[in-house]
Amino acid sequence: MTRDLPFDDPSLVREPMTVAEDGGRGSVLALLGRMEKSAFQGRKLAEAFAAWKRMIEGDSLICMGYAASMSSAGMWPLVTWLVERGYVDVLASTSANITEDLLDMMDGTRVYRVDPEHVDDVALAEKGYYRFYDHIVSSKKYDQMETVVTGRFFDELAETWRKPTIPTVRLLFELGLWLNAKGFEKSILATTARSQVPVFCCGLPDGPIGEGYSTSPKAEQAPVVDFFKDYRIATDIMDSAMTSKRGTSVVFLGGGVPKDFLQITATSVRTRHGNVDPTPHKASIQITTDNTVFGGLGGATLATECISWGKEAHGSDNVMCFADVTIALPIICQGLAEYFGRGHRRERPKPLKLAEVF
Repeated sequence: MTRDLPFDDPSLVREPMTVAEDGGRGSVLALLGRMEKSAFQGRKLAEAFAAWKRMIEGDSLICMGYAASMSSAGMWPLVTWLVERGYVDVLASTSANITEDLLDMMDGTRVYRVDPEHVDDVALAEKGYYRFYDHIVSSKKYDQMETVVTGRFFDELAETWRKPTIPTVRLLFELGLWLNAKGFEKSILATTARSQVPVFCCGLPDGPIGEGYSTSPKAEQAPVVDFFKDYRIATDIMDSAMTSKRGTSVVFLGGGVPKDFLQITATSVRTRHGNVDPTPHKASIQITTDNTVFGGLGGATLATECISWGKEAHGSDNVMCFADVTIALPIICQGLAEYFGRGHRRERPKPLKLAEVF
């Protein structure tokens, strides 16, 4: 891409990632099989695919952590695809990832690719664009998504919700139902609501939902969000699975708060039962670019450091793949599509009943 192209050149539109259901069977699947016998992160990517496949074939409660700015990068259709096929039972996400997918569904919105090494950010600001590294979107459209879409939801919530508080997981379920009714049925939250998949978001104000709340004229009349209730609900879900034969598995796309939330609620099950026996996730996968040596949780390795906390199980599938999610996730999803076939759905175990969860 040359620097003299206009920002809104139609040839530079960023297209969301999808799975080719009718693609040539065995192409990516065969590639992953060869990669498993290779080295470095190519080998780890193949091992992550194999571990994820075993999760789907098993009975464990599959939890997914969804961090970084992945929806704006076009990864959200892969997440909804995973949810619809029953490959995700619980989702923990950043605020942006469960709202910025709406941009692709708004009339007249286009996300354009740019060259991050040569783009002029002053010019972008003057012409009305926000930049996410190598792609941009109209600031007017983004602001509209924050205020018109999420802001209206808070207005209607204030009119319909009669309790003084609401857990985040319930608020996001209600938002999903609202989005489904407003024509955003392809969104992550609408899909999770229909699929009975609870969504947790500890940093809810840190994104478009926070801006929507601040611009809603009826926000003060809306219920107070109870984050501590979310922690108890998530621990209840983990407890139910961990103290049965089912157990839990986790897939982390990136690290951050979603990773910590899904790990620490698991260790809380042990605390709840008197710290007698550890209750780790029976299998885990993380795809991340976070480095282990800087001490952050995002890079904490699943097969070593996390075991000391009782977060992951020793000797099980614990795969760390140090790769960009925008590279790894499309390959893995395409491999899963080819392996399980068109229209496959994980029917066992049955989905959670959110009426009981709430």
